[in-house]
Amino acid sequence: MKLSNFSVLQTILAAGFAFALSACEVGPDYQPPETKLPPDWISGDFYAQTEKAGVDRNWWTYFNDPVLTQLIAKAASDNLDLMIAEARIVEARAGVSSAEAALLPTGDVTGDVTREANQMALADNADAALLRKPFNVYQTGFDASWELDLFGGTRRAEESAEAQMQASEASRDDIRVSLLAEVARAYISIRAAQEQLSLAEAVAAADQKTLELARQRFDAGEAPRLDVTQAESRLEEAQTQIPASRNRIAQEEYSLDVLLGEQPGAAHKIVDAFAPIPASDKKLVLKAPASVLAQRPDVRAAERNLAATTAQQGVALAKFFPDVSLTGFFGVLNSSTSKLVTPINQSWTAGGGILWPILSYNGLSANLDAANAQQQEALARYQKTVISALSDVERSLTAYAEQEKFLQSVQSDAEKNERSRAVAEERYRNGLTSRLEVLDADRAFYASQGRLIQARADESQNLIAVYKSLGGGWIK
Repeated sequence: MKLSNFSVLQTILAAGFAFALSACEVGPDYQPPETKLPPDWISGDFYAQTEKAGVDRNWWTYFNDPVLTQLIAKAASDNLDLMIAEARIVEARAGVSSAEAALLPTGDVTGDVTREANQMALADNADAALLRKPFNVYQTGFDASWELDLFGGTRRAEESAEAQMQASEASRDDIRVSLLAEVARAYISIRAAQEQLSLAEAVAAADQKTLELARQRFDAGEAPRLDVTQAESRLEEAQTQIPASRNRIAQEEYSLDVLLGEQPGAAHKIVDAFAPIPASDKKLVLKAPASVLAQRPDVRAAERNLAATTAQQGVALAKFFPDVSLTGFFGVLNSSTSKLVTPINQSWTAGGGILWPILSYNGLSANLDAANAQQQEALARYQKTVISALSDVERSLTAYAEQEKFLQSVQSDAEKNERSRAVAEERYRNGLTSRLEVLDADRAFYASQGRLIQARADESQNLIAVYKSLGGGWIK
């Protein structure tokens, strides 16, 4: 049976598809590593634990602070690190598309014009004379080639690109988790510093009164010079806390500007008005370790990187086998533009080739050894990430649980000092004690208030660290 020119090309392409469909994939098939995980958290005895606890997607809303919610929303949309991560995802997706395209035939529409002359006479006749004269050659058509993926190297490359894209997405989510936690931490630090500033100003005012009283008593001969000196020292110490608190506010605001993707000064406009330190009103509910690790983006990124390097082992192994390619051209060829597209001028070529780098064994072996080492490195990194994640949760839970106990102790101490202050004032009004005793009670009260401010801030920040360690906040 005689085949037409186009039928020949169809036959070659069909044969190529048949080879591709029957091809194998060398290299290991990826299986997620099995990791033995504890059933419960060591440090989670004080909190309810459940296998089906909901994901804390918007944990910052538990603090019931509209300014914090505003800052979180702005950072999530304008942070430059997130924009960089998004660009990397787009780049990775392009890599997947490129890997997928390598599995398919490629083709180009071509057009060539050449002018030739053949000075070698084939025979002493009129045709040979014509060849010696310059003439034009016009060729146009469709040029195609296809490298058959018989041993799966290209498909393994596609698997690797897909896994790398997924790792980029997980890395973006990990950046978001850290970003939102850092925004909340900076905001709470600002609120704590604002309260410390107000307290420092109150302490300085009280110490100023103490100094004035000490001077009056010294001038009246009722107190030694040492009382005045000590009062002056306490006032100077209190006054140094005022610029220190203002500096802490400014530094945190500038850090917040970077997180928001804004020029310096933008955060100040949002947080300038004083507000109390936000505290969560929701009871912490823990998920089981397996659920937490499945949620944490850094663990998912490490697992996807492991999948990518496993696929690269197959890519390196496939290099040991022959590359089979098909080529073809179908178009028209003529020496006259007036008859360029007539059917009689059809031109076609079809062929195939095999490339087998049999003398490159040492280089290919080195590449395979490197791929195997990279896979082992990725496996170790994944195992380390899992252990670090478990440790991260345990440490944050311990810090939060102990801070809760500490806060209760500080609150109790502050309440006692507040009662002592009230008693001193009552005694002073009844003439049972001096004003100096009242001022001393004020100093003790202010000191306990300073510890309470810091303890409340630490508790909120430790809770944020817990939510961060649990992987909350990455889902948009």
